[in-house]
Amino acid sequence: MKLNRNSFKVIALILILSAAVYSGYLLLRGADITITMPSLFRPTPGARLIMSMDGFRFTQSENGRVSWLMNARNADLYENKEVHLKEIEIFFRDPDKKEAVLRGETGIMDTTSGNASIQRGVRDVRIITSDGYLLTTDSLYWKSGERLVWTADSFKLLGSEVYLEGVGFSANMDLSTIVVKENVKAVLQE
Repeated sequence: MKLNRNSFKVIALILILSAAVYSGYLLLRGADITITMPSLFRPTPGARLIMSMDGFRFTQSENGRVSWLMNARNADLYENKEVHLKEIEIFFRDPDKKEAVLRGETGIMDTTSGNASIQRGVRDVRIITSDGYLLTTDSLYWKSGERLVWTADSFKLLGSEVYLEGVGFSANMDLSTIVVKENVKAVLQE
């Protein structure tokens, strides 16, 4: 008899809990319940960081030949295929053996397209070409497919035969063709 009483109590308890759960379901179904989580435990908005690394290298080849190579001291890779970079150098080489180096302190690169934006930190963003040109500015945008750089910021370009400054420009990577947007000042030297 003792066993039956205990069995009866367990069965009654299960039935009462089941009725309570089912009643709660009927009462709350269709209700919009918002569960709040302390801000400490909420994920930060934006793309999720996948990996951080020291020493980052990214290369693009065309017809079996390296057309440009990027090195960075630090890189953070996010799930949206963006890489946030620190202390960046991009080395360019064209078929005519002309070379250029773009240097900047911080930047963001889209790993799908190879396009990048480079921003000034303490030092200017700069491009140095193998034929002696130096371009400095606060920011540069790089369009990989067309090998173009541009900025809306003021810039200075110094070469053995020319000094050029202005606001906003676009150029091919070796700086052989450059289009200045406004406030152009040029000094030609012999």
